[in-house]
Amino acid sequence: MEMKDKIYVVIAYRWGKRENHSYTLGVFNKKHAAIVCADSHTQYRGGKYGCVVEECIINKFDNDADDYTKEVYRTKSAFCK
Repeated sequence: MEMKDKIYVVIAYRWGKRENHSYTLGVFNKKHAAIVCADSHTQYRGGKYGCVVEECIINKFDNDADDYTKEVYRTKSAFCK
């Protein structure tokens, strides 16, 4: 997999839990930029929303597998454990 095939999606989850309210913050071509976004938003929301950075392979999807996405970063806050 070449680096150009990867993107980083930042998703905010209320209380850091996937089953709660969520929204997409942005999509980045650099992991560091995505992490900065995730940390900044968690702080901006007072820790009420924990953010996850997922590394994805673009233009790839399979209903039977999820080997083209992986969580590479999760913010930390007092509310999200």
